[in-house]
Amino acid sequence: MIKHVENPKIACIDFNLNKFRLAMGITVQCEDVTKLAEVRQREMDITKERIEKIINAGANVILTTKGIDDFAQKFLIEKGVMGIRRVEKSDMRKIAKLIGAEIVTNITDENGNENFSSEHLGTAKFV
Repeated sequence: MIKHVENPKIACIDFNLNKFRLAMGITVQCEDVTKLAEVRQREMDITKERIEKIINAGANVILTTKGIDDFAQKFLIEKGVMGIRRVEKSDMRKIAKLIGAEIVTNITDENGNENFSSEHLGTAKFV
């Protein structure tokens, strides 16, 4: 992963960038193994789509108070984006205030659509 970014656009998020999993108590039963593989692929695609929405808003640095799994890290590296995980919430609030960012807890809007606005991003000289 890149270690230095000049003039970054920084996204401060308070949710996981881990592979999407179905909610607790929901199980998928299928007799066809290929269908199960399709479900697992869709779970990975959902994670990738969420990260792409943040990147498409202009972010090239993502700070999260939660985790970033190996799959998401690999995708961030491919896109040339720095990802920093497990930032303390108190530190995140200070960082967001300092860089003019808004901490985003969920990218789902009131209509159930997922989007991420560039208005949430903060800026700095370098990270």
